[in-house]
Amino acid sequence: MRYPVLACLCLAMSACGGDFSNDDLEFLNALPQREDLAVKLPGGRQKGAGQRLSPDKGALAVRLGEASQLVGDTDETGQEFNEGVDGLLSFLEAIRQLPPTRREPDRRIWGPYRDNNHPGFDTRFVMTRAGERFDYQLEYRRTNQGEDAWWAFLVGAFQADAGIRKGTGDISLETGRARGKAFTTGMEALDRLEIHYQTQALPTRVELVFDYALPALLPAKYVFREGAGSVVEMTFEIGGTDLVPGGQPEDVALTTRWAPDGRGLGSLEVLRGDITGAKYTECWDRLGRVTFIARSWDFFTPTEGDRTTCPDVSALDP
Repeated sequence: MRYPVLACLCLAMSACGGDFSNDDLEFLNALPQREDLAVKLPGGRQKGAGQRLSPDKGALAVRLGEASQLVGDTDETGQEFNEGVDGLLSFLEAIRQLPPTRREPDRRIWGPYRDNNHPGFDTRFVMTRAGERFDYQLEYRRTNQGEDAWWAFLVGAFQADAGIRKGTGDISLETGRARGKAFTTGMEALDRLEIHYQTQALPTRVELVFDYALPALLPAKYVFREGAGSVVEMTFEIGGTDLVPGGQPEDVALTTRWAPDGRGLGSLEVLRGDITGAKYTECWDRLGRVTFIARSWDFFTPTEGDRTTCPDVSALDP
C-alpha cells in the first residue's frame, strides 16, 4: 500500500531547512521512526525458500525437507506490512527535518503550505503536548477558508513512558474522510488505516489494521511482535485457502515465530471451512526447510519429523 499524497507532500517539504530548539526535539521524538514499526524477519535463507499459500492447491501438501509454504507467506506478508507503513513513515521523517513554522509552549505547527499536487488545498502539520502525551494531525482545508475549515487526514498520538521514544502510540489515515472532502488520495480501495504500537517493554508490538472500502484479498489485520533475544512473531489471517480436499475453502489464522538464525515455528488455526477448529503446526530450519509437522485432524500420522528441531520461542509466550 503506497501513499502518493504523502510522498508528494514530502517532496514539497524536503526543500526546507533550519534550526531546532531542545523543546522542538521533544516533540519530534514523539513521532515513530522506521525501526519502531517495521517488521524485522531474520535473513539467511535461500531466495524463494517458500511459496505463498495458494487457494488453488492443497496448502499443506508439504513434506519433511521441502521448502515451507508458511515461510514464503510470512516473508511476503512482512513486505506488505512494511509497505503499509513506509509512505507514512517517510512523511514523518520529512517532518523531522523541518523546524516548526510556529512555536507555542505546548504546540508546534508546520505550515500552512499550498499543496501543489492538490490545487485549491492548503496543508499543515500540528502537534500538541499535555504532560507526557503528544497528539498530532496532518490537516487540510480549501485555500482561503478559515481556521475552522481544517480537517484531519492523518491523526496520531503517543504516550511516552520509560524514556525517549518508549511508550504507546496510535496512527490513523482517514482516506474515507478525504473522499468525502473531494480530496484525491490514490487509495480508493481503503477507508481507513490504523497502526497501534507499544515500545515501552518486551515484547514490543505493532498492529496494522486495514478498513477496506472495496473487497480485498489481502488480510485486514497484521500483528508483529519482538521479544527478548530478537525472537519475532507475525500473525495474520488468510481467506479462501484450500487447506484440505473438500467442498469449502478454509479461512485460517496464521502465526509464525522466528529465532534470530532463521529457524521458525508456524501454526495455522482453521477459523471457517471443512475442518473448522483444526490446527496445523510446522517447524523449519534456517533455510526454510520443514523439519517437523503436526496435524490435529490426522489420526493415523498426527506428527512427522523431530519436534526437538523446533526453536525456543517462549520469550513471546503470554
